[in-house]
Amino acid sequence: MAAHEEFLAYAAENPEAVQFVLSAVGTDEGRVLHTRSKTQSYSLGGQEINRVSREHTQHFGGHKEVEDHLGFVDPTDREEAIEVALAALTGCINGSISLSAVQAGVDIDELETTVTIDFDPSVFLGLQEVNEADGTSADMYGDLRIDIRVSGEDFDGETLDRIRGWASRSPVYNLMTLGHEASTQVSLQSAQSN
Repeated sequence: MAAHEEFLAYAAENPEAVQFVLSAVGTDEGRVLHTRSKTQSYSLGGQEINRVSREHTQHFGGHKEVEDHLGFVDPTDREEAIEVALAALTGCINGSISLSAVQAGVDIDELETTVTIDFDPSVFLGLQEVNEADGTSADMYGDLRIDIRVSGEDFDGETLDRIRGWASRSPVYNLMTLGHEASTQVSLQSAQSN
């Protein structure tokens, strides 16, 4: 715990040293909906960290039933990108809660987070246009539902309120729920670079 407190003091005094630049690259696999995505090197405090063990790979695509309905030959059952984003949110919320609990001296016996969202693929399928004003579709998603189940000794309403607040410290929660500017750049790739 002493090392943790020491790190927090260092981060408070040197905020530039704990700033991240994170990225991933997705490469089309030559079949509609199929992408191989990899995490890449990252930057921490201005220093690039690049090692093979950081290259985690995911294979994204459609559900088998979706590919079957779309007429795919030999439909597969890939990880669906939205579900992976929801899974990442559960991990990040749990991480934020467990870290905050340690810092606050709260012992959590069990912690489980379930995230659910309604998704309308009409815009994705080209059946509806994106909103010309801002390039998005407000009707694509319903509200994000987050169900956090915890247990611990002598937990009361105040403890549950604190845990709810700790969930909002999650970086992925903030990535998904707060408005962020996004810039999309498209460039022409030469055939030789493949």
